[in-house]
Amino acid sequence: MKIRALIASALVACSVQVAQAQESATETAALRCSAVSLLHSSLTVPSPQFGELMTQIAGLFSEIYSTQVSQRTKAKPAVADIKARRDAVLSELRKGWPGNKDKLIRDAATCNAWRGEFFAKLPEKPNEKQFIAALAQSAPPTAPVSKADIEKWTKLTTEAMGAAAAMNLQPPKK
Repeated sequence: MKIRALIASALVACSVQVAQAQESATETAALRCSAVSLLHSSLTVPSPQFGELMTQIAGLFSEIYSTQVSQRTKAKPAVADIKARRDAVLSELRKGWPGNKDKLIRDAATCNAWRGEFFAKLPEKPNEKQFIAALAQSAPPTAPVSKADIEKWTKLTTEAMGAAAAMNLQPPKK
């Protein structure tokens, strides 16, 4: 029984690696931004609604990922597959902390800039067709993020990792 589980686990890992190898850079970045945003969803600073907003932003990046994968493969990826892939990225981000701190902070600032650029290109009240077109054409920003943005996300990301660690250390509820 244990051998079957190991084989199944190895097959899943291989299929994830194959899927990642076929992804475009934008797809990979969107999935990473979704995970980074979800990481920040536990925060209640700078406002009580911040965590909820970060959850919605994680969803936006999942939609960018899904739309771009659909465009490339001509098939819509399953929501469960996207969530599993994002959770794997999120797990790797958490495992790598604090060794990946600088990269994770830059990623958070870059993802925020990407979100800003995405909405800046849309009309104030986009229709569904305009929104889907924007998802399909979206790409990460090419300009480096500002020092001020890095400083802002340094504090937020450090707090988010602390919150994530606290959630993982809590004993299970009975």
